[in-house]
Amino acid sequence: MTTTLVRAERTRVQRTALREMKCRADRFAFLIDAQDYFRTFKTAAMRAQRSILIIGWDVNSRTLLEFPGEARPDVPNELGPFLNHVTRLRPHLWVRVLNWDSPLLYGLDREWAQQARFDWFTNPRLCFALDEAHPIGASQHQKLVVIDDQLAFVGGIDLTDCRLDAPAHRPADPRRRNADGTPYEPHHDIQVAVDGAAAQMLAEVARDRWQRATGQRLVPAVNGNEDPWPDDLTADLRFVDVTIARTYPAWKGHREVREIEALFVESIRRAQTSIYIENQYFCAVPIVQVIIERLARPDCPEIVLVLPRQPTGWLERTTMGSRQQQMLARVREADQYNRVRVYTPVVGTSGDVGIKVHSKVMIIDGRFVNVGSANLNNRSVGLDSECNLAVEGKAGSPEARAIAGFCNRLLAEHLNAPIGRVFAEIEAGGSLITAIERLRGPGRSLAPFPDHANDTDVFQAFAADLDLLDPTAPVEPERIADEFARDHRGRSTLQASVIRLCAVVLVLLCFAALWHWGPLAAYANPETIEYLARIMNNDWQASVALLAVYVVGGLLMFPVIVLIAATGMVYSPVYALLIAGGGSVLSAIAGYAVGAVIGRAHLRRLAGGRLDRISRQLARRGILSMTIIRVLPVAPFTVVNLAAGASHIRFGDFVAGTVLGMAPGITAITLFSAQLWQVLRSPDASNLLILAVLAAALILAAAFAWRRFVHRHSDKAKA
Repeated sequence: MTTTLVRAERTRVQRTALREMKCRADRFAFLIDAQDYFRTFKTAAMRAQRSILIIGWDVNSRTLLEFPGEARPDVPNELGPFLNHVTRLRPHLWVRVLNWDSPLLYGLDREWAQQARFDWFTNPRLCFALDEAHPIGASQHQKLVVIDDQLAFVGGIDLTDCRLDAPAHRPADPRRRNADGTPYEPHHDIQVAVDGAAAQMLAEVARDRWQRATGQRLVPAVNGNEDPWPDDLTADLRFVDVTIARTYPAWKGHREVREIEALFVESIRRAQTSIYIENQYFCAVPIVQVIIERLARPDCPEIVLVLPRQPTGWLERTTMGSRQQQMLARVREADQYNRVRVYTPVVGTSGDVGIKVHSKVMIIDGRFVNVGSANLNNRSVGLDSECNLAVEGKAGSPEARAIAGFCNRLLAEHLNAPIGRVFAEIEAGGSLITAIERLRGPGRSLAPFPDHANDTDVFQAFAADLDLLDPTAPVEPERIADEFARDHRGRSTLQASVIRLCAVVLVLLCFAALWHWGPLAAYANPETIEYLARIMNNDWQASVALLAVYVVGGLLMFPVIVLIAATGMVYSPVYALLIAGGGSVLSAIAGYAVGAVIGRAHLRRLAGGRLDRISRQLARRGILSMTIIRVLPVAPFTVVNLAAGASHIRFGDFVAGTVLGMAPGITAITLFSAQLWQVLRSPDASNLLILAVLAAALILAAAFAWRRFVHRHSDKAKA
C-alpha cells in the first residue's frame, strides 16, 4: 500500500466518525464455530510475512487452537507458544496483541500476569499491550485479527478459552476442554474472513486502536509475496461491497460512534419478509423499540430469535437475564399478528443440554447479513467498542443466494437437518417459521425459548430496571473521574463525599435486597445473625480475627464494603465503627506495603495501565488526591492501596487520606447495616420506618448533590 493511499484511507476513517465505512472485499467467507475459525487462523498466521495484529476482549495465551488429537504435530497448539513459534520463523514478522485491560472483577476467569508472560518469555517481536482507553464501566469488545493488511477476521470469537467447539456441539464431547483440562459447555459462534480493501480498512481500525491504547503509531504492513488466505478456505462471496460499522463511546476528545445501532435500526425498518437473529442477548432498547414498531403494522416480516437458554451465572441472570425477560415480554405483547418466534438451541438425546449462543448475526430477507462483535444489548450500541461487517445483495443475485445459503447452514446446524432439506422447506412454505416448525424434533433441535416471566423475583425486577450494568452511554461519574485525573484543586471534598454516598446507598440497597430475596436469604435469618453477634461481641479474639480477615480479604481483593456491612450487622454501632474503620485502615496499610515492595514497574506488568495511571496521580498530589480517590469510585480499594505503595506517596498522607476519605462511607454503611439488622430481628413498623427514613435521607442528600454537582460539571464539559 502506498503512503498516499494510507493517508487517504486514514482521512476517510476520521471523516466517517459518524457514518459506517464502505469498501470492497475480493473474498468473504463465513466461519461457523471456533473449530473452523481457529484452524483457519492458524493456517493464515503461518503464512504471515510482516504483521499479525490481534485485538480482543479476552486473549489467553493458553488457548488451544485445535483439539489435541487433531492438532498439527509440527507447531505448538497453544496460542502463546504458537505466536512465539511463528515469530521466530519469520525474521521480519511483528506480532502485536492488544487485550482489554479488564477490571479485577474478571480476574478469576482470565489469564493472570499476561504482561509479564509476554515481556519475559517471548520473542521481542511479539508485543503485548493492555487497552484501558475507554470510559469507566465500558469494555473493549471488538474481536479483530489482521494479517499483513491482506486478510482480516471479524466476529464474536475471541482467541481465548471456552470457545473451541465443533458444529455438532456434542453434550459430552471429551475434546471440549481447556488447556488445564477443565470442561466447558457447548459453544456456538460466528466469525467472518475478508481480504482486499476491506482487510486494509480493518487494519486501519486495528492500528487506530493500538495507537489509542499505547500511543505508538504503526505503519501499514508492506504486502509480501505470499497470500495469507488459506487454500482450503472457500469464499462464500466474491468481489462484494462490505460495510464496516462500529461503536465507540465519546471519551477524551473522541467523538461518539453509533454506526452499529444505526445499521441495525435501518435494516429492521427496511425488512420485508424475514428477520433472523442469533445473539447472546436481546435487551437493546433501541432495537426492541424498532421491532415493536414493525410489529404494530400488518406488513411486519416474520422474526426469528435464537438465544441461549439462559445467561451464565447468577449475576448475569439477575441483571441481563431479567432485562431480557422484560424486553421479550414487550415484544410478545406487541406481536398482534403472530409474527415472532423465539428459540434456543439444544442438544442431547432428550434435548436437555443447552448450547451457549455467543454469535452476533442478523439476516434480513435472506439477502442482507450483519455479523460482528456487537450484542443486542445497550452496551454494544453506545458504550463498548464494537466492530461489525454487513453485506447486502440484490434479490436473485449471487450475493443474495450466498447470504440465504449462510442462513440455511445455520438452521441446518441447529435443527440437525441436511442443508438441502432446510432449503426445500423454506421454498415450499415461503416462511422461516414454517420451515423450522416442520424440522424441529427430539434431541438436537431448536426448542421454544422458555418463558421466565413468572420466575422473576422482586430483586431481579429491581436490578432489571437499573442501567448500571447495561448503560447506553458512559455514565456521569466518568466525567467526574476525568476531572479527577486532570485537577482536584477547585473541587469541594464535601461535594465529592456526597457523590460517594450516592454509590454507597445504591450498594447498600442492593445488598439488603440480595440478603432478603436473593440466594443468601437462608443465612440472613435473625437467629443466625444474633448467634454470631453474641459470640463476637463477647470475645476479643473474634474481633482480632475479624481485623485479620479485613487484611487478608483486602490482599485477595475481596470487596471491603461487604466486610463493613457484615461488621455493622454483628456489632453494636460504636464498636462496629471502630472495627470497620480499624480493619479498613489495616487492610489499606497491608496493600500499601505490598505495592511498595513490588514497585510501580512490576505492578504495571501484573495489573495493567489503569493502576499505573492512578499511581502517577497519587504520587503527584499526596493527601488531597488520596482523600478524593477514596471517596470517588475511580478504582477498587485494593488497587488504590497497591498503587499508593508503588507510587511512594508519604505513608502519613496515605493513612490520613484513607481515614478522611473512607469515614463517610464507613459511617453510612455501619448505620444502615445496624438498622437492617434491627429490621431482620424485629420487622415492626417502627424499625421499618427508621430504616426507610434513613435510606430516604441518604438518597435525597445524594440526589441533591447529583443535581448540583455532577450536572454542573457535565454542563461545563459540554461548554
